[in-house]
Amino acid sequence: MHWPPRRILVGTDFSESAHGALHAAAALARRVGARIDLVHVVEETPSTGFEPLDAVFWKDPGSERAQAEALGRLEALACEAGRERTDVHLATGNPVTELLAKRALLGPDLIALGGGGIRGLHRVLLGSVAGKLLGHPGCPLLIVKELPRSCEFKKILVAQERPRAPSPWLEVGFRLAHDERSEAALLHVLPPKGYLSDAHHVELEPETAPAHLAGLCARLDPTVPAQVVVRHGDPAYEIPRVARELGAHLVVMGAERAGSRGSPGRIANHVARAGLPALLVVWPECEADESFEATRP
Repeated sequence: MHWPPRRILVGTDFSESAHGALHAAAALARRVGARIDLVHVVEETPSTGFEPLDAVFWKDPGSERAQAEALGRLEALACEAGRERTDVHLATGNPVTELLAKRALLGPDLIALGGGGIRGLHRVLLGSVAGKLLGHPGCPLLIVKELPRSCEFKKILVAQERPRAPSPWLEVGFRLAHDERSEAALLHVLPPKGYLSDAHHVELEPETAPAHLAGLCARLDPTVPAQVVVRHGDPAYEIPRVARELGAHLVVMGAERAGSRGSPGRIANHVARAGLPALLVVWPECEADESFEATRP
């Protein structure tokens, strides 16, 4: 993983949330001098066997007119993002498959996607692209549902499992906070009292956790205004709850693979579907560089 990113892959379906993801990527690219690869995948018309349903939910994306219209919209978005630093790519097929292919070909340091459909009807019928990409570890994945008007994440919440040692997502979160002159909050969730848990994943000494977390903040970047939050409970629920309490614009967290099917793990999976304004998922290096057969889209 390279941070700050040198190349950002942005997938768009021309939705409002995808527009927000592009603006977030463009703002970051301007600050760090990164290039943007803007991708739209024209989906092949599926056959469900129910013609009335097909007529309601599907268009004919394969026509030359549809292709030309999509390319024109991509060019317009590229101008918004900064045409001199943006390359456009139009593909046809399955969005998840094509985005993974572009990730392998272009080698981006960050992928940015809209998350507006991750909870709605589109997810019920198809599964959202962002939700499915969570099952394919690689470079960090930014999912944007709602972007602040400034296009900057001024309040960043980082979920940290181990108070004694920095993680890749903690380092990324503090780099972002430094670059955007933002406030940072470091959250550690302790298990409920009486709960037996694996000390490999959580800090079991609640009295010492805040001091260790404060030490991490000071070592990473003492110039970033940071607060430490320690809670008891289930991280899958406490992370979204604290994010809303603090009014966080962005949550940064890790997602380890769970099992052989490529799942990002229960906690990251739940947080991604909590409807937060934006989520940045960072995989551990051993996961991000590992090749395995994930759940097929």
